[in-house]
Amino acid sequence: MLNFVWAVLAGFALGTPAVPFGLSISLAPPIALVAVLLGAAGCLLSAVFAAGWLRTRWLVRRAKRQPVTAGPPPENGRNRLDGPTGRRARRVVHRYGVVGFGIVGPALFGTWGSAMLGTALGLPRWRLIGWLMAGVTLWCTVMLLASEALIDALGLR
Repeated sequence: MLNFVWAVLAGFALGTPAVPFGLSISLAPPIALVAVLLGAAGCLLSAVFAAGWLRTRWLVRRAKRQPVTAGPPPENGRNRLDGPTGRRARRVVHRYGVVGFGIVGPALFGTWGSAMLGTALGLPRWRLIGWLMAGVTLWCTVMLLASEALIDALGLR
């Protein structure tokens, strides 16, 4: 039972890479997968709701500080999502939508990163959570199969 809790906590903190950890603490593969998915679900929910709350507060504060004017934005008015990670996330969202971002996001940006980026980009909350959970499930299953194959190939059991 304690190993299951450790795997859930690892899934919360690490996301998909916690699957080999679950296997290394002698959990059966399906149990390790369930534990990591429970932790990742907690991670996604907390990250999306916390980032959504922060985004709403930031937008309200920004609206109060900056009057609405016509014309181009000021030259120094850079968006924090203008960096390379934000540009990559925007490309994925524009090309594949929420579905593609949810499936590919955990592999490109990690569990925490994809939840935060999706929320910062203003994607619909529940669709984002659902598709990110589908992506995390896919990548955890891939990680589980790869870890099992490597354990068998190296004869570690």
